[in-house]
Amino acid sequence: MEEMAPYEAGNGRNKKFIAIAVVILLVICGIGGYLYYKRTPAYSMQLIQESVKEHNWEKFSRHVDTKNLADAAFDDIIEISMEERGDLDEHTKALAMSFVKLVKPNITSLLESAVKEYVETGEFKKDETGNAKNNSTTQNKKAAPKKGNPADNLLQDTKADKLKFSSIKSTETNDSTAIVTLELRDEAASANYELKIRMIQLEDGTWKVSKIDNLKEFYKAVKENEKQHKKAA
Repeated sequence: MEEMAPYEAGNGRNKKFIAIAVVILLVICGIGGYLYYKRTPAYSMQLIQESVKEHNWEKFSRHVDTKNLADAAFDDIIEISMEERGDLDEHTKALAMSFVKLVKPNITSLLESAVKEYVETGEFKKDETGNAKNNSTTQNKKAAPKKGNPADNLLQDTKADKLKFSSIKSTETNDSTAIVTLELRDEAASANYELKIRMIQLEDGTWKVSKIDNLKEFYKAVKENEKQHKKAA
């Protein structure tokens, strides 16, 4: 029995070395997995979410191209408006588009400012009356033209402020671009929507939102569901 002691001692040491090697391997894999996750669009979406909670505009703007988002959103909404006004002749449309080109820089600038205001404070600026624009008490509210913050108007039109994030439904990557499909839930209307976010990869491996790919489809889906909901009521 005494002759087996050196073998048993050596075997014990081997087991310890194996155990340590396994632990090191797991740690390396864990670090590697984390480093990989940091280079995924999902991680950057998490950073964006954190920046809003922290009211950190610098962090938010690093991962969201607000200027490009505002420009693309403006163009999409104008297209929707033109489609809804199917009674306009070509001459009237041409005049309208000329006017649109003139006001676009001002409107997109207001949209960018509104996003910055929301990230930094958690709310949109109030209108000229000092009241929150979505809580107006004027009797002719429906007939009156929309004023104030265009971002707030956009929220009202799409009911986006009532939607809750459900999950990241899918992510499609192609080299340095990605399409992230978010699933959104409207509890009041019992409806689900998809928002397709286009992202571009930065030099450090993280990602930046550049535009909403399906804003027109999203807008139409919300409006159609709103009609169906009113009919059911």
